Amino acid sequence: MIAGNLEYLMSSLPNLSFGNTEALQHEVSSIFKKYHLTSEASDNLLPILNAEAKKFLTKTQYDNFLRIQLSNIHREDFRESSNDVIAAFSIFMHNLKHELKIFRSNRQLEDAPSHPTFDSLPELSTNPLKAEVQLLKMQWNQLEALSIGHYSDVTALYIYKLKLELLLRWWSFNEDVGFKIFKETIKTEGYGG
Repeated sequence: MIAGNLEYLMSSLPNLSFGNTEALQHEVSSIFKKYHLTSEASDNLLPILNAEAKKFLTKTQYDNFLRIQLSNIHREDFRESSNDVIAAFSIFMHNLKHELKIFRSNRQLEDAPSHPTFDSLPELSTNPLKAEVQLLKMQWNQLEALSIGHYSDVTALYIYKLKLELLLRWWSFNEDVGFKIFKETIKTEGYGG
């Protein structure tokens, strides 16, 4: 693989910034759809990114690229990765998930504080949707910090994919659907309704 090829790919991908505006969503989606030569409305831009990445990566790099996902990045194999950035983000996510688990179980106790007492967790909003966005922002900021010095290498592409997954997760939030699921959960678990 010629290094310039990956530089070309990274420079031609849509710029990602942490935001949930319609304009940003439209801009990112439009550029990806040009790659795919389609105007179809699709919320999942990852298959398009995967197809483009495949053109510029070795088989091993591409296999690693496909394995790296926001949903599994906390796993031990990623925490022990030879890629320092992936290992660092994996450790961050593992610790975050662990702290959130403790925090959420403590919140169920009557005497528990209403906000996290952990150094790495900010005071989370009592609104679940806002709290989730706060957590996404923490992850985004960590990826931003880890991206320093990685602009057109395979690590930059890994970071880009994780950032895109964060945005797609945020963009998929729907307050009405979330509230409906919340109400159903309360009914199912016998808390009222």
